[in-house]
Amino acid sequence: MSPFYAGAARVKLDPPAGLAMLGYGNRVGRNNGVHDDLAAQALVLSDGTNKIAIVGVDLLAIGARIADDIRDRAAAQSGIPADSILVCATHTHSAPAFNIFATPRDDARPAEGRDLEWERALPAKIASAIVQANQSLEPATLRAAAAQFTLGINRRLKRPHHQVQTAANRVGPADAEVGALGAYRTNGTPIAFLMNYPCHGVVLCEDNLLYSRDWPGFAMDEIESAASAADARPISIFIQGATGNIDPRSRGNFEVAEEHGRAMGRAALDALAPAPLIADSRIAARRIHLTLNLRDISADLAVARACAAQTQASLDSHRGGDGYQLKRLRDHHAQSRAALAALEALEEQNRRDRRVDVARGELATAMTVVTVGDLAIVGIPGELFVELGLALKANPHIARTFVAGYCNDLIGYIPTRTAYPEGGYEVETSRIAPGSGETIVDTALSALAAMRR
Repeated sequence: MSPFYAGAARVKLDPPAGLAMLGYGNRVGRNNGVHDDLAAQALVLSDGTNKIAIVGVDLLAIGARIADDIRDRAAAQSGIPADSILVCATHTHSAPAFNIFATPRDDARPAEGRDLEWERALPAKIASAIVQANQSLEPATLRAAAAQFTLGINRRLKRPHHQVQTAANRVGPADAEVGALGAYRTNGTPIAFLMNYPCHGVVLCEDNLLYSRDWPGFAMDEIESAASAADARPISIFIQGATGNIDPRSRGNFEVAEEHGRAMGRAALDALAPAPLIADSRIAARRIHLTLNLRDISADLAVARACAAQTQASLDSHRGGDGYQLKRLRDHHAQSRAALAALEALEEQNRRDRRVDVARGELATAMTVVTVGDLAIVGIPGELFVELGLALKANPHIARTFVAGYCNDLIGYIPTRTAYPEGGYEVETSRIAPGSGETIVDTALSALAAMRR
């Protein structure tokens, strides 16, 4: 049996101060400093023949074109196949604004609240973390484990009259398990840790104007400091899970983020200590192309346009008086315009997206599935609902499965089939048709079954 090899590296992203920040539409103000450094953390694993790379990047998301650029650069410099590289955003909402779907051209005009030179340098910077991790490969043993952790809570609260509100649903489905992978030198000292858990990076709220990794950053700090050897500090990588409908059960300031993050880091480290070594050292990777049907919004658009026309007509027909009735008419029209604008934005997004075939009503993307002995990692190109993530984790084909969200692309929310008639924010902003999430799960499970054979 050939041994494992492992290497890890961290490269700081160093976004300039003063940029706009992504993650909250109602955030007021630009960045005014750094609380903790954003970085790309990479882990490379090899069985002596095959290699995979996993890089966790402290950004909101990374679209396919940028992820492909990163993977191609890293492949050219390291020899790791591009299809065996997972570029995963940690989905912190305290990161700088940039075009997540394309690197700015050299002749692009300056953009308000952004630094185009920093954006142009980003793919090479992230790729360099993979290259450095590959250069540091050394013989290693691996352990995988899981521990109880309950930061995440379902955020789809069902109100009377079948309304769904974005609020804590304490009886809704959630994932109470953090997955952990540890890579160790032959002398037992740790090289790297990988942690996987589904929960939006939103402990810090819209009033925060400091760059931060949010709660996952404190989890990485905790496991690294607790496991540090005298001569070396391990590198930790965090990858989000199926977090599409999962928020933190408590939110607020850095103190809250630190409390939760450090609790997860300790739980992951404690779980790894007694875990058995991964005995099967075979590594495999498969990139699977997906063609998903777009959600048909034509009927909703027609209704939204009719509503906007009617509320405009009611406003126009109002004669005299500036009291409650006029305010009510203006509120009604503002609501109609907002609903119409959201649908028109989806329509425009589909028209402009190179991955979309508008005539066929299809969106093209891909997912990446890797196996490391009896551990699987399923890279999902978006925000998968937790119910679908739990279905992947429960698969019968392999002992333990991590679900890596925001991986190599971003197609938006991936709800369950049953969520669509319920509505709510995630459904209303989703671009893909009902059943797409189940198709992704079924495709991943079929791939895992074939890879185990």
